[in-house]
Amino acid sequence: MPRAFGETLGGLSGTTGASRHSRLDPTGKLRLVHTDLHNHSFISGDAEGDPYKALHHIRKAGIDVACMTEHAVSGREYGAVACSQWQDGGCRFITGINQDDWATMAKIADEAYEPGEFVSFRGFEFSTPTLGHLNVWFGSDFTDPLHEGALVTPKEISEMYRVFPAMKPIADEFANAPDTATILPFYEWLASKPGSLPYGGGADAIASFNHPGYFGNFEDFLFHGGAAKHIFLIESFNAITYPQNQSHGHTATDYFWYGRDKKLPQPFNACFNAGWKVGFTGVSDEHSGTYGQTGKGRGGLYVHSVTRHSVRHAIMTRRSFGTREAGLRLDATANHHPMGSDFKPGHGPLHIKLDIDRGPKWAGRKLYVQVIGPGKNDPTLLDVFPIHVPKHGEPVIEFTAKPKGDWMFLRICDPKRSCDPLGKAPFEDSTYGGAIAYASPWFFKRR
Repeated sequence: MPRAFGETLGGLSGTTGASRHSRLDPTGKLRLVHTDLHNHSFISGDAEGDPYKALHHIRKAGIDVACMTEHAVSGREYGAVACSQWQDGGCRFITGINQDDWATMAKIADEAYEPGEFVSFRGFEFSTPTLGHLNVWFGSDFTDPLHEGALVTPKEISEMYRVFPAMKPIADEFANAPDTATILPFYEWLASKPGSLPYGGGADAIASFNHPGYFGNFEDFLFHGGAAKHIFLIESFNAITYPQNQSHGHTATDYFWYGRDKKLPQPFNACFNAGWKVGFTGVSDEHSGTYGQTGKGRGGLYVHSVTRHSVRHAIMTRRSFGTREAGLRLDATANHHPMGSDFKPGHGPLHIKLDIDRGPKWAGRKLYVQVIGPGKNDPTLLDVFPIHVPKHGEPVIEFTAKPKGDWMFLRICDPKRSCDPLGKAPFEDSTYGGAIAYASPWFFKRR
């Protein structure tokens, strides 16, 4: 068994841990891979880390599928002249990646890719100050907010302190400044054919919503039918760890709660209610240059083979989960439909099966499963089930749940984990503890 599939198990050095096969897969052909699809090196300009070594470090940490998603800000054309080589430093943060970087990133990802053992591919982060960030993977083209009308806005000054903490007093003065940016041109780009004029297109790519609420919430998750054919994930955990000299510091963050301090709607509720059908993932969003750290966000994905093609297909089927526990295996079905599925539920309760494991040390561990459905501004807690992680030979966990609305997902909480600083009852209290994982939603087709 290759190292990434046995000895380290998603960052648990020296531990064989849980099997990589879901007990809910009747074919026995699916394999769990641990993912980290959001990382940065000093190509991004606001991060540390050698881009030529980053993917190799991530692999050594037990991650099976990884991507370096360098920032795209404004450097599409003139960045290739003003900052032709990122080794020279200079204005990298101002411009983000340029065409030279984009070509280099493909070579780095191709060099690290080893089908059957480790999957890497090129991606970029569309990084706006106020609308939100999105990762774009597998595409031949890239774009940036300057060229899509999403960068220059008075409101952006109010967010600059997140990267430049010393600007906090100035940023506060612009807290109520207008925001003239819009996400629609990017969505149009994402739905356009590669090579389209003037800036190419992303129709050969797939994408994700990143850290919702941190740099905006995508114009209240404004729905776009063309973009919805390409956006398949949303980050449930994201560490956002900048180099120490550039940030006041962040720890692994549960995005169930993020943005509440700004009075934004709960992001998952707003996203799903708007019509987006996306699954959960977890990422480290590493900026510090130390890759594959445990305790940060991680993703789980069920693939047929450890190849780029299979990884892309698995993302598009949304059979995924987000976690902050390295090495966790999680899978769930509702009336035999895998998490991430879109189906008609009928009128009765759903029969839920939950497969959860993290190796012998977690056998018998008490957790809580929250069943969550739609609400107006916040989601609705439909039910809570105390569970114990099954021991070897014990059956998977089963219970029934009654959906109310167009979607439903499972939130797994651990009473041993501290509550999130922004966490509120009834979802989070001393009984349930903090969340450790999210199973991708089920979406219910209605007439």
